[in-house]
Amino acid sequence: MRYSFVFDQNRCTGCHACRLACTIENGLALDQSWRSIHTFNPRREPAAPVFHLSLACNHCAEPSCLAACPAQAYEKDAETGAVLVDDAKCIGCRYCIWACPYDAPRFDSTRGVITKCTFCVDRIRDGGQPACAALCPTGALRFERLTEQEITNDAAGFPQTDLEPAIRIIPWWGGRGPIGGGAHSGPSVALIAPPSTSRITLRSEWSLALFTFLVSLLFGLVAAAAVGGREVSPVLFLGIALAGVSLSTMHLGKPLRAWRAALNVRTSWLSREIVSVGVFVAAGAAYLFLAPRHGAAGWLTAAVGLIALISVDMVYRVAERPGVSIPHSGSALLTGLYLAGILSLNPALAGSAGLVQLVLYAWRKLQLTRAGVPARPTLSIARVVIGFGLPALAWVTAGELPGWAIAAALLGELIDRGEYYSGLEIRSPQRQLAEDLAAWPASGSDTSSAAAA
Repeated sequence: MRYSFVFDQNRCTGCHACRLACTIENGLALDQSWRSIHTFNPRREPAAPVFHLSLACNHCAEPSCLAACPAQAYEKDAETGAVLVDDAKCIGCRYCIWACPYDAPRFDSTRGVITKCTFCVDRIRDGGQPACAALCPTGALRFERLTEQEITNDAAGFPQTDLEPAIRIIPWWGGRGPIGGGAHSGPSVALIAPPSTSRITLRSEWSLALFTFLVSLLFGLVAAAAVGGREVSPVLFLGIALAGVSLSTMHLGKPLRAWRAALNVRTSWLSREIVSVGVFVAAGAAYLFLAPRHGAAGWLTAAVGLIALISVDMVYRVAERPGVSIPHSGSALLTGLYLAGILSLNPALAGSAGLVQLVLYAWRKLQLTRAGVPARPTLSIARVVIGFGLPALAWVTAGELPGWAIAAALLGELIDRGEYYSGLEIRSPQRQLAEDLAAWPASGSDTSSAAAA
């Protein structure tokens, strides 16, 4: 038996009483409530019904936020099953927000830490119910102890995962989607609902974009020394590494706690990224300072760099790219390999890595166009011409790469890295509702036919 929320879409009027109860109980600002009301068909399109979904943290049996948190700031209460965050341990990296498909963790920009629904554990231990469930006027939101078989939540707008969320959803009229008209609430729902956090923007994550790009550049420098026998300044290497570290901490709400990011190597790819990049920087500095002509040391350091690049890319597996089903040409690994070929003046490595990037880039743009997503043709042409065309032209005509051609290659990779971040989205109820609404005519007709039969 597990403590669980029970939400009945047939009873919910979208009155926001549960959200207000959460706000008052926990002393939160109106725009920081831990519970949200999501509306299916918020524009009241006549072809689809209107109904609501009241969600906070679902206190999953296998919480993705706990696994993703690099600082080990999350814990699961054995008595109640509540997933709790310790703000004294939180570093404010917001990776748990990316990992949670239910939009439960909230970043408190004033304090620089994550806050979230606590399941009202103190009320539960005293024999009560969470405030949101206790104050729902229609009985749409309840709190019960259920068996695993009773916890079902296959409903429109609710992302389906293997996290075993502790919520039972009774869908509208018992189906995947509603049949006919739904509950109606006023326009205030759209006005006071919290903004979607499903979008990862380059503007908000520019420091991480630069940090990951610099990790690829560091790998390129080590490869230039190890593979191409190029002389690489260890001071330059360390300077770029320090700049990258500084950029990565700018993203944190609590930068003085950055050391905690290495604590959860067992389950968090963010921790693995931090540790592998740290080991690579230390190994690279030692190699370039102490043994720059030692072939085995160079290859070993490059191998550690490859692990770091793979770890960087794995961090973003929690995000998706709608309309695209292939690897991204701006991944840290491909960027690192291309820059390794450029900086080591190795045409075979640069040509093969660049060709893979070019094919992936062109195919991605084609997929985006087919999916109706803007492909940014001007930016795309600039990326290809600057990043691939100019270096190739210099190599063919002059037989070498002057400084301007190397700079062009770097700029092209920066453009692609920016596009990489601009295309990221995280799963959320808002996005799921939009997808389910877009598919409504077909699914609605199927459901209606089944009901008629």
